[in-house]
Amino acid sequence: MIPDGHRWGLHNLRHSLSNWLVNKAKENPKTVQGILGHSRIQTTLDLYADEDLDEMIAAQEEFLNAVGFESGSVQRGPWVELWVS
Repeated sequence: MIPDGHRWGLHNLRHSLSNWLVNKAKENPKTVQGILGHSRIQTTLDLYADEDLDEMIAAQEEFLNAVGFESGSVQRGPWVELWVS
C-alpha cells in the first residue's frame, strides 16, 4: 500500500529492481549497467550498490584467514562504524 501523498511509478520499479539485482540477487553490476543503459559502471554502482555490514565482516575475516590469523578475529562493535562511514 502506498501512503497518501506519495507517488509510485515506473521509475520506482526500475530503482527497486536494480537495487535488488545488485544487492540481493548479487547480479554482476556490469549486467545491471547493461539493463539500465548506463554508459558508465560508476553510475550504476553509485546509485545501487549498498554497503553490507555482514559482507564487509566476512571479507575482513577471509583476508585475516589468508594471512594466518584465526577466524573470529573481526568483531562487531562501535569501531565498525569507522569502516562503514
